[in-house]
Amino acid sequence: MTNIHKQAVFYPDLAGSKAYRIPSMITTKEGTVIAGIDARIVDQRDNPNKIVATIRRSEDHGESWEPVQNLVAFAGEGLDGAAAIDTSLLQDEETGSIFMIYCHTPGGIGLWNSVPGVGFDIKGRKKLYDHEGKLFLLETDGRVLDEDGQETDYSVDEDGEVFKGKERKGNIYLKQGIDLNESLLEERTSFLHIIQSDNDGLTWSKPRELNLMVKEEWMRFIGSGPGFGIQIKHGDKKGRLIFPIYFSNETGCLSCACIYSDDHGATWQRGESPNDGRVLDGEKLTAETISEEKQFLTESQVLELPTGELKYYLRNHYGRQRTAVTSSTDGGETWGEVQFDESLLDPICQSSVILYPDLGDGKTRVLFSNPANEEKRITGTIRLSEDGGKTWPYSKVIEDGYYGYSCLTVMKNGEIGVLYERIHDHNDWNKMDIQFASFSLEWLKS
Repeated sequence: MTNIHKQAVFYPDLAGSKAYRIPSMITTKEGTVIAGIDARIVDQRDNPNKIVATIRRSEDHGESWEPVQNLVAFAGEGLDGAAAIDTSLLQDEETGSIFMIYCHTPGGIGLWNSVPGVGFDIKGRKKLYDHEGKLFLLETDGRVLDEDGQETDYSVDEDGEVFKGKERKGNIYLKQGIDLNESLLEERTSFLHIIQSDNDGLTWSKPRELNLMVKEEWMRFIGSGPGFGIQIKHGDKKGRLIFPIYFSNETGCLSCACIYSDDHGATWQRGESPNDGRVLDGEKLTAETISEEKQFLTESQVLELPTGELKYYLRNHYGRQRTAVTSSTDGGETWGEVQFDESLLDPICQSSVILYPDLGDGKTRVLFSNPANEEKRITGTIRLSEDGGKTWPYSKVIEDGYYGYSCLTVMKNGEIGVLYERIHDHNDWNKMDIQFASFSLEWLKS
């Protein structure tokens, strides 16, 4: 390939969605490229909004794409609808299973108004509340108990529909106050969900809840990186699955961390945040107690160097307008000092970083994508390091204008793909499309 090839993979009104945002992407063992996205059905805004977790697949290195697959949708419509927002993808190369995580919020709830809480009791039963705030508990078989553990005549089906006897009484995922039949609602917080495919992304499981394993009662919001996760290939943590996430504390202040699984995705744990023990401006921080915006560490992506060390690239609000970086030598359980990479200009935006496969020449190639501008999300730039991210001698601007969130992948043919947000009508945010660009290492260095 001597140049760069671009095409719109998601665009307004495709498959009945007015807008698309937040790309995620992986290349599977089979060579299939899976592109994940938020289908924001009536409007491009974040939640509260009706948002559907969606993918398209390509089996020819991004040349052509299969129809849209809507993977997860919840009840409600428009800006009152519930969300499955901010996807992230990861394949377990040992089993072939593909995982997607995303944030679920009920109607009317988003990042800033999620209440603290896990949403479940200690036995793993989902908490439901009636008009008066009285607690009920949802068993996995759909039975509803009162707070004393006594069975009620309520039941909830797998779509969240509530029944009292045979009479429909609302839906637990709806915005409070919009259904005349409303009876029970889930906790007004954020939930981290995971779904799984065992056939290269053709079909997917029902969602599983992760909050009980990775969220604390003092956390309000919890969400994915977004983008993609990794599987550790070296050292004593080999085989570990890792997804970057971020979350807010009781005051709404944001920190990131990684969740990890050592049993092929059956169970997950949350590692420490880089904000835990971080010294910033002479103050020792913890994620639970940070209270200023300059301390925020939010959307993040991670890679593994050939030494087994993890490097973690962090969106931050400190005001340096540079991407922050830290590292881990224990598989993402703890992190070292947070530093700012002076080469990585950043207008406070999500970025993407990926390790290029070893070519056997002793070079550790890292690719980095973001809007390389201190003030605006413009000047979409792909950078290449050949020393594990210490220096970035090569770069190409692939989009002069608006360049928002992005996600990199290395395809089976050795070419690099990037999925990114582009606005082609600056008078209308809903006129954003999601471009897929592909190019070679040689083109990037030319």
